[in-house]
Amino acid sequence: MTSNSCLISLGCLLVLIQTLAPAKSAEHSVFTHKNASSVLGQLVTSSTLVWESYDPKDATQLQFAVEGGKYVTEDEHYPMYVCRVPIDGIQVSGHTEKILQRHVCLAAHYKHGKYDNFDVLMNKGHLGKVGWRHWRKFDAGVPVGAIRIGDDSYIGRHRAPSQPNKDGVVTHWGADFNLGHLEPVGLGKIRVIEAEREKYYDDGEVLVETEPFRYELRDIKLDRLRTDIQENMTELVTRKLENLEDKYSTVETILSYTFNYNQYWGSHEGVARGLPTKIFEKDEAVPAEINWALKHTEKRSENKAVHTKLWPGTAINVTLRGNYVTLEAPYSGKLFAFYYGSDESVSRKISAEVRKSYLKEVKLEFSPVYWIENGTLVPTTTTTTTTSTSTTTHATTTSTNEPTPINEPPLVHMKDNGVQHSGPDTLEKTLHDSPSSNELNSHEAPENMSSDPGKDVALAGFGVNAAGSTFIAGSTLLTLLLTLFLSL
Repeated sequence: MTSNSCLISLGCLLVLIQTLAPAKSAEHSVFTHKNASSVLGQLVTSSTLVWESYDPKDATQLQFAVEGGKYVTEDEHYPMYVCRVPIDGIQVSGHTEKILQRHVCLAAHYKHGKYDNFDVLMNKGHLGKVGWRHWRKFDAGVPVGAIRIGDDSYIGRHRAPSQPNKDGVVTHWGADFNLGHLEPVGLGKIRVIEAEREKYYDDGEVLVETEPFRYELRDIKLDRLRTDIQENMTELVTRKLENLEDKYSTVETILSYTFNYNQYWGSHEGVARGLPTKIFEKDEAVPAEINWALKHTEKRSENKAVHTKLWPGTAINVTLRGNYVTLEAPYSGKLFAFYYGSDESVSRKISAEVRKSYLKEVKLEFSPVYWIENGTLVPTTTTTTTTSTSTTTHATTTSTNEPTPINEPPLVHMKDNGVQHSGPDTLEKTLHDSPSSNELNSHEAPENMSSDPGKDVALAGFGVNAAGSTFIAGSTLLTLLLTLFLSL
């Protein structure tokens, strides 16, 4: 192969790689209004919504788009999605329309152009409730959760007027709503483009996001094959038991220690960081309470009562050791989101990674008995049995300056004192119930978040993104082409 041929083939291969490699659309933050007590209010970044650049090559992208209305003609009936385009340096809202197999954004602007390059409002997390709320100028300011567009307005819409046909029957063809802006100047107005002209209305609807105020995580299953458990034997506490009296007696003490119980349940797209979350684990009567996507640490304390019998002037050292465990594993579970003013929750299956650190297998160790006076070990008597006479002799010391040697090592007893927190974690106990494969389904849509025609709620569509399978097929093809190229 000549050098020119090599360069041409390499160039073709690079072009093919760029074609097959999936390009991720650019994402931008969405800001919502969170203070109803003032006109300007407080803007916060949405944890569930994003603006995403429209990609006509991604046939599944709009499954996650927020719906702004319906477009109806004699030949077709399809949803319109909320979009935005920059005009003269300012973001302007609008709605999508289909032209053949692609979409354009029809801007709510006096120029009323149709744009090929635009952003679409996405609800990829599936846990943010997005709906159109009725508004009129006598309402108190901007609704909480209204979605910001441009510098000083919010996304709004007004129902398109119906026109009688040639037979006098009132019908509607085209967009059922005209999307525009809520402009909070004075009492406020909703501005839309209608019949190629700007029109202002004293009422309409405003797009509002309702974020959950808490979560619950249930039906947790670990991926057993990818679970990693690290154990470390750790010294917890050491204490001395000593007999300072003048007779053989019982001595006892309380051994107290603390340890950190850590848990982190990972993060997930569209799930608000820091929101209060209850974790319902199998066989746990009381759910753990954490803040989502943040490490949760509890300082836990335990007490052990230890006692033994010692001769006068002797002592032993007692030590408690425990097995400090760190467990890391992918998991699947069902996350429930709860909203103010609603008794219903929204749930969906998610996958993430959990990391826990906890203490188990606390054991007692003790030293040989030693003299308090000089720290030397106390000898024990030896017992010898003579088979011919069946007598037992005991060796004794003749020194009068030291206590008499003990006949046998002491028995040291330990029992729990108070509430105990150490032990195998519930996740460790339920590993045998976890799936043996590493395929965790995180693409399932919420079970109770489908659109209700009666409620006119703008929710994202749901489905599995085909980009992943396309990328896998493309990667396989690239590998074969690269192998062929190198063999030439």
